[in-house]
Amino acid sequence: MANWPTLLRLLLVLATFFSLAGQAQAQLPPDERRQLRQEMRDHWQQLPPDEKQRLRQERHERRESFQQMPTEDRNRLRDELRGQRDARSGGPGGEHRGGRY
Repeated sequence: MANWPTLLRLLLVLATFFSLAGQAQAQLPPDERRQLRQEMRDHWQQLPPDEKQRLRQERHERRESFQQMPTEDRNRLRDELRGQRDARSGGPGGEHRGGRY
């Protein structure tokens, strides 16, 4: 199993990636966002069952590793991610364009 610093870095990189992807999507007009979501659903439905299962298993393992992380490390990671989000949106109470935190 990977050590905690490596796991934290991986989680931070993934969170940053999804944050940037969410920002890019938020800048699209509603019709284009709907079309993009439909294309993503179609792509998912066309994946072979074993690939879907592999992706679900990876997501489950990431979730479990995050939940097993010591509380202090989890809280620190959340605070860092919130700080990055707040800096991009103009500080606490700034405009928030979606995403899950």
